[in-house]
Amino acid sequence: MKIYLHYFTLLLVVLIPFSVKGQKPPTNDNCSAPITLRAINGYCSQAGEYNNINATASGLDKALEWPSAGNDVWFKFVANAYDINIDVKTGGGLGTLSNPLVAIYTVSNCTNFNQEIGKLYADANQGSYYKGGLVVGQTYYIRISGGNNSTGTFQLCVDNYFPPLQPGQDFSNASLLCSKDAFTQNKVSGSGLDNNEASGTCLSGSGEANSTWYKWIAANDGILTFTITPTSTSDDIDWVLFDLGPSNTPQKPNASNALRCAAGSGVTCSPSYYLTGLNLTSTDFNEQAGCGIGQDGFVRYVDAKQDHLYALLINNFTSTDNGFRLDFTGSTVEFLGPAPSFQAQNTPCDNNFSTRYVPDEIRPGYDFKWDFGEGAITRTSTKAGPVDVNYTGPGDRTVTLQVTSPLGCTSYRSYFFKDSGPLPAPTLADIPKTYCVGDTLVITPTNQPAGSEAVWTLPTGKEITTSGELVVPLTTDSLSGTYTLKYTAEPCSGSANTIEIKVLKKPIANFEIDPTPDQLYSAPIQFNFVNSSKNATGYLWNFGDGETSTAVNPSHTYTKSGRYVISLVSYNQQCADTLTLPVLKILEEGDVLVPNAFTPNGDGNNDQFNVLIANLKTYHIDIFNRYGSIVFSSDRIIDSWDGTYKGKPMPVGVYYFIISAVDLTGNKIFKKNSVTLIR
Repeated sequence: MKIYLHYFTLLLVVLIPFSVKGQKPPTNDNCSAPITLRAINGYCSQAGEYNNINATASGLDKALEWPSAGNDVWFKFVANAYDINIDVKTGGGLGTLSNPLVAIYTVSNCTNFNQEIGKLYADANQGSYYKGGLVVGQTYYIRISGGNNSTGTFQLCVDNYFPPLQPGQDFSNASLLCSKDAFTQNKVSGSGLDNNEASGTCLSGSGEANSTWYKWIAANDGILTFTITPTSTSDDIDWVLFDLGPSNTPQKPNASNALRCAAGSGVTCSPSYYLTGLNLTSTDFNEQAGCGIGQDGFVRYVDAKQDHLYALLINNFTSTDNGFRLDFTGSTVEFLGPAPSFQAQNTPCDNNFSTRYVPDEIRPGYDFKWDFGEGAITRTSTKAGPVDVNYTGPGDRTVTLQVTSPLGCTSYRSYFFKDSGPLPAPTLADIPKTYCVGDTLVITPTNQPAGSEAVWTLPTGKEITTSGELVVPLTTDSLSGTYTLKYTAEPCSGSANTIEIKVLKKPIANFEIDPTPDQLYSAPIQFNFVNSSKNATGYLWNFGDGETSTAVNPSHTYTKSGRYVISLVSYNQQCADTLTLPVLKILEEGDVLVPNAFTPNGDGNNDQFNVLIANLKTYHIDIFNRYGSIVFSSDRIIDSWDGTYKGKPMPVGVYYFIISAVDLTGNKIFKKNSVTLIR
């Protein structure tokens, strides 16, 4: 587990310098979040692309051959070949990390670490790590740090390859190359029993220091190019290429059949260079020792001849025991050997795989070895095919075929694919099935596989892709219906699950009262309630006097005077709405009051002119000043005059009013009189 430093107080922040310019640790600071490397055959990052700046110690013991644990960062890869060479390069514009350190682990849940034993070659500007015997298809973790707790940027190069047979230091035990697959040769040391096999070539002056020999037979006429990249960019690599003639009667290497030669000391020249080989643009055939004019490490390509045997002597003149990478990019000539191409058929959604070897013909005596990687129920096979493979579950697959000819020439091919396995039918958390317009629907899957997406289909036909739960504002009842979910992980799609959701329109409560509640009434009196609600299936009336009703259009009699609040709750299976009318005032029977004076002075006593006449069907009042102008008018007896006109207080004095009304029995009422406004 990583240990992070927390700054608890402002004072501590001031006293302890914060990390460089406030930078956060790298994203791959932890084993739990490594950077995944996919192109690992001859891969090199950009110069300075990665770093361990502000990285924190993982708490893991230092790796074998490391002086200390330092501030480590993590990468991971799936092996697709047996050998790997990892280079962390700095200096010379490649990065700033000092004394880079490298190690490889197999890891279980970032709690159990098993270091893979390899070989670390380290100096101030480069850390190189070689490991053989990897398990194809297995995931490995790369741990990178710096000596003396150093931090900085670096270039990362990874080469995962099938190694040729260990080359000899003399031509007599040269390694036979059966294909143009690139590879890295580690630890080149010694010159063999005969260190003068390059006599008469451009290597004559220096001789062989640390040599390796390779040979191959051209399977066709074609162009031969290659590039030699030293493991350490400060190493001086020299080489000679020989054409030994027809493979059935080959010659021995000598100066007369040497086609090309390069012995320049590029690492000491200005400008310096360390790459060397054959390319399509150079015109010279040889480059002599030293720093000749125009020398750049490369000479002209070779027109290879079918069935000729070629030999390549590579010599590390620097004598550092370091190796190199050899690749034949750009060559059109093929090397004679088994061609382990194969046909793969996989549906990356069912944990199944089928393959077969597909050359023009299978020659007698060929041996086959399939490795189908981790998770294969039957991991290996020696049949040419077809071979059907089942896996125990989803995962990253690496299938490798090794083909060996009767003469012992072995070639390899790998095939990588990702199998998501069958995606499960979704299961959903329990939720209500009925909602109202205006609610928000939230549906949560409970068994979604990691890395998959949730694809939802709404009743309207609209498709929504989420990382998990579905959130839908229910703006209309058209969102009622079937909601469908299935999981997808490109290119796989699982079976669907559905849930039925009902979305109801929200009720709108509304009603009227007969007689109208804006008049005054005396007890006992009956009111009829006319229901005009919408989208409701049930009703609950509250008449304010302790009585209720569930009728659609009830009637109710008030037998006592008082002030009553009337409400209606209109509802359906899920939703409800409430409407409350203004206070209904019931007077004692016979109450009639028309005051002759009022005092609107704000003391809370007799501040308004109120007319109390009960049981009217219609009502109208006009109040006039002494000049005959109307200063107040209303058709509602419950409205009071506060002694103002158009918001301005009226002067003290006598005002006149006229009341015309009709009671519940149809009798007309007419009253006129005066009222005195006193302040």
